[in-house]
Amino acid sequence: MKSLPQYAYPLSIAAGALAAMSALAGLFFESTYAAEMQSFAIQGRAQDLVTLVWVVPLFGISLRYMKQDYFPARIAWMGILLYFTYTYALAAMGLAYNRLFLLYVTIFALSLALLITGLSGVRWNDIRWRFSSRFPQTPTAAFVISMGVLVALLWLADIVPSIVTGTPPPQLAETVSQSLVVQALDLGIVVPLFILGGVLLLKRMSLGYLLTGLALVKSITLGPAMLAMAVFLNSAGLPVAPPLWAFAALVTGFGGYLSYRYFRSLY
Repeated sequence: MKSLPQYAYPLSIAAGALAAMSALAGLFFESTYAAEMQSFAIQGRAQDLVTLVWVVPLFGISLRYMKQDYFPARIAWMGILLYFTYTYALAAMGLAYNRLFLLYVTIFALSLALLITGLSGVRWNDIRWRFSSRFPQTPTAAFVISMGVLVALLWLADIVPSIVTGTPPPQLAETVSQSLVVQALDLGIVVPLFILGGVLLLKRMSLGYLLTGLALVKSITLGPAMLAMAVFLNSAGLPVAPPLWAFAALVTGFGGYLSYRYFRSLY
């Protein structure tokens, strides 16, 4: 594992601090989501809460241990950078323009640059041998592949019929931008990451171990965010489909357990 450039640490602290600022603005300033549809605004605030109380502290912990050249912390750091990249690309392109636009773009740019820096410093052939025999390879691969397939099926079930019939998909009713940004990011980033990571893990390829780690970190940030969204929507009197509760609980619970096993098996 190559050492990170010195600039990676202050820039990481800056990215985490800016993410916390964005989350606080979303939670406490009504103007942040004033132009959004009600359900989208509620979900945005739910994700802001998870970012503030869960993701940013995890990021800080990973930075602390990464300074000690602890490899699992490097994986966690990159996974949370992926979360920041995804979240603030969505905010910059999917939300109605607001005063935080440049903040969203800055976090997105910083996180993406740091993620590329982190990936470029990994010695690929060294990853596989860092895992002990306790690592549940097959269940972990099955989980991340299943999550990728489920997310793909969830969105394609509405998108494909809309293309065939020429009727806009129902998700557009919740967006001001009239663009399926969430679906584009999921189908373009999350689904390939999960499926490819799981398939390569089954083949015991080093890249599979790395991508699976990123996918698991995505799971333990995505799951709580989905649960928070469901709770916030339910509190506002908006219906939440039972499958959403089940999917969120599965991602959080099983994803959390496998993440624990992944990082405990890695040295």
